[in-house]
Amino acid sequence: MKTITTLLFALGLLLAGLLASGQSKSDKMYDTFANKDGVTSFSFSKDMIDAIDIDLGDDDEKNVTGDLHQVRFMSYNPEKGSLNSSDFTKKAIALLPAKYKKFEDDDEDSDAEIYLLGGKKKYSECHVFLTNDNPDGNCFVVSFFGDFNVSDIKKLGAQGKEMSE
Repeated sequence: MKTITTLLFALGLLLAGLLASGQSKSDKMYDTFANKDGVTSFSFSKDMIDAIDIDLGDDDEKNVTGDLHQVRFMSYNPEKGSLNSSDFTKKAIALLPAKYKKFEDDDEDSDAEIYLLGGKKKYSECHVFLTNDNPDGNCFVVSFFGDFNVSDIKKLGAQGKEMSE
């Protein structure tokens, strides 16, 4: 009987691990803020994305290619929530696991912070955080999920910013 209980417990852990592995580690960020005051979020599925052309500029060599599975968007209005814009962004970024790497932008005027999961040019996730200079102004998170290549990540950040306007 003890062996059967141990076997069932081990099987349960294995199934739980398999189910959890299908989700992105960044889902915690969206789940934490779900149904919170001041937060609005939505996502585009693969079918919806296929119907939309994501254009990142005039240069054909600087675009997103590959298979984009999902785009998620979250906005935060500090007038309706308990955090100011900067604190919301810091908390959201802190919810990303350490394996997400910050894209170091040499444009000092950029108000976008970009975090990536993947390699040098091939990524599975890109999260664009946009914080308003005004502490009471809205801030945004735009996340791209899939297997894609980005030849100019700055253009992807600009696309995230455009989607938030």
